[in-house]
Amino acid sequence: MGTVPDLALRQPFKLMLQLHTPLILPNVVPRLDTLLYEAACRRALDWATEHPLPLFYDAEQGAYRASQLIFGVTPNAGLEAHSVGMVTHLQSLPLLAARNVRAPLRIDGGDWAPKLTNHPGRLCPYLIFYAEGDPNACVDLLSEIPYIGIGYTRGQGAVSVMSTQPHTEERWRQRSWRSADMHQGMGYTPQKDHLRLLPLGDDEPVYRPPRILREVIA
Repeated sequence: MGTVPDLALRQPFKLMLQLHTPLILPNVVPRLDTLLYEAACRRALDWATEHPLPLFYDAEQGAYRASQLIFGVTPNAGLEAHSVGMVTHLQSLPLLAARNVRAPLRIDGGDWAPKLTNHPGRLCPYLIFYAEGDPNACVDLLSEIPYIGIGYTRGQGAVSVMSTQPHTEERWRQRSWRSADMHQGMGYTPQKDHLRLLPLGDDEPVYRPPRILREVIA
């Protein structure tokens, strides 16, 4: 997977989104390249074909220069924890239980009643991504992704693009890499894991940032 070499794809930038509802992080923290890839699939209505992304592909490192999600806080609004309840239920009654005509009647629905599952949600003013690429094309694609994270079909993780601006401090290195050296100077201790370097592909040994990264917006 890669992109056609283009000077437009070498623009280092900072992307800020406004977060409107609590975000439930999946097991793997979203990166800008994974979000853009999902957006490209939705736009094309095609999840079987490989799509190019408006990001710079670092052939030496085997990954896009695109950071993972960073929570943006302010001196007056920090990162809040919210318990988000979502209703789940079993789709069908197990056959043996259905045939157990002697089972007592339970007015609460028993084991097959709808369940309320609580998920850890996080809310703050902004979400931040750093990248090298074409910021205008990235913003255009992100219009296909109005929600991020678990529960997006139920309104969780609602976002809107706030701004993009040039940024040359290589903060796009805040993502998983094969080498721990790529995290030098980022202000955290990289952690070993097995993750994909690209939206498509297989898991491999990597060094990644902590799941929760925060940045104070002055």
